[in-house]
Amino acid sequence: MFQNMHMKSIRQSPLFSILLILALIFGFEAIISSCASKSSPSGGARDTIAPKLDTAFPPNKSLHFKANRIILKFDEYLNLKSPAQQININPLLGEDLEVISRGKTVEILLNDSLRPNTTYIISFGNSLTDLNEGNENKNFKYVFSTGDYLDSLRLSGTLKRAYSNEALPNYLVALYDLKKLKSRDSFLLKERPDYYAYTDESGSFGMAYLGVGDYLMAAFEDKSGTFKLPSKNANLGFVSDTIFLKPDSLYRYDFSVFEPVQSFRFFGARQQSQGMVQFAFSLPADSFKVEGQNIKADSSFFRWNEERDTLNFYFSYAADSLLFKLNYDTLFVDSIINVRLREMDPPPFKMIPQKTKIRPWDTIVLKSPVQIDRWYKDSIFSFSDVDTLNLEIVPDSSNPFLWRVMPPHKRSFNLRFKVGALQSGERKLEDSLDLKFAVLKGEALGSLEFKVTADSGKTMILQILEEDGKILLERAFTDSTQVHFKNFIARKLQAYLILDKDANGEYTTGDFELNRQPEPRVKYPEEIEVRENWDLELEWRYKQEAAINKAPLLNKDTIPPAE
Repeated sequence: MFQNMHMKSIRQSPLFSILLILALIFGFEAIISSCASKSSPSGGARDTIAPKLDTAFPPNKSLHFKANRIILKFDEYLNLKSPAQQININPLLGEDLEVISRGKTVEILLNDSLRPNTTYIISFGNSLTDLNEGNENKNFKYVFSTGDYLDSLRLSGTLKRAYSNEALPNYLVALYDLKKLKSRDSFLLKERPDYYAYTDESGSFGMAYLGVGDYLMAAFEDKSGTFKLPSKNANLGFVSDTIFLKPDSLYRYDFSVFEPVQSFRFFGARQQSQGMVQFAFSLPADSFKVEGQNIKADSSFFRWNEERDTLNFYFSYAADSLLFKLNYDTLFVDSIINVRLREMDPPPFKMIPQKTKIRPWDTIVLKSPVQIDRWYKDSIFSFSDVDTLNLEIVPDSSNPFLWRVMPPHKRSFNLRFKVGALQSGERKLEDSLDLKFAVLKGEALGSLEFKVTADSGKTMILQILEEDGKILLERAFTDSTQVHFKNFIARKLQAYLILDKDANGEYTTGDFELNRQPEPRVKYPEEIEVRENWDLELEWRYKQEAAINKAPLLNKDTIPPAE
């Protein structure tokens, strides 16, 4: 009894309470430390292995498949990225897949009936990543067949842009059973493909587990995910020949995407800046008439751009809105549109030189965003490092937005417009404007002699382009041609050959309904650089390559990206 009373008094003492609290704290820290020791030590090797399939029900590559639910268990926890966009079945079903992800498991529900004797491929795209490090399994596919065997045919290729030859990533390459093709008109707008793949960053694509048959192949951008051509004006590529898939063959098709012939469209009219309304068209609109209804003729005018697909209306008076009458065949017959105006900033008041490196005999072209009504010669100066120059500056007689500085130019110089030197309506130049021009001559110039020979015996078109893509020269020829640029300002150029199959002297694009491919445009394999004080002589002997895609390529060492 005494012992019990003694223990009770100890338990009730303040010292015992303190010791008990400390013991609990140390014990809790020990438990946390023990738990923490189970994790990977810091500084260890980073996990670089992507998730792998552990088990599947039904098993991958099953035959006589009849399930409507697929369960896939992987070897680590998953983070499934954009499954609705990335996970797709091939051939397509009428209803989209329903994908559910939990931990290490992915469940796929098939909400549509399957075709008999058909091989299906479920591709995961870039969606399959692990939870911690984001390692991607880009090649995983679940395959099954409703018949006695898995189809085993393969197909691969590349896709590029027809005019520029650049690779096209993220394009849909579609394969259609030819039995569906009753008419080429609107076919790609209405039908979903039987098989499909997407191009990678290099424009390459691949399909596997394809069935024997006759197919049509096409390619287009499918941003909406409908697997259908967005519109008749959408960029498109296709293979002209029927694709006959047979056993024991690997097929390769390299083809290009083109911009189809655009139908004439009026995009509309809108105010672009203070004092300017713009009418935009899809094509040159020479026969399109626009007439102002409530305008002041003495304070306004119309002007087409060089391509005649944009019409600008300039006005210098206040108004709340402007009325215009449109007339174009039966598309617009005396149609009236009302353009409501709002307060906007006026165009900048400046002079923009077409180029600043010139030769002594070059005419300098200056462009102004606003129409210059008056200029004051005593406020415009031209001077060099040694003296003041007497240059003639004249407005262009046919374009109120262009000025010209006439040659000759003896030396490099500055052209200065002082404050108030130019006037447009009530506006005057508020800040002085200095333009510098370098006059190049003699050893600062080079020359280029470029001879092109083709073996086709057909019409060709030689294009020589500036580094920014602007066409410097375009010339049609047969057999051979020669270009000579003498006293040329040093620069880099590009050269192309267009195989002018219809001999119309210009590039002709493709047409799916007519089964017409775009005319090939071939780039000169080297960059052309004209250097100072250098005479460059080049010769391009072009030999047309034999057509491809006429027969299967029996190269079994080449594995398409789909595999």
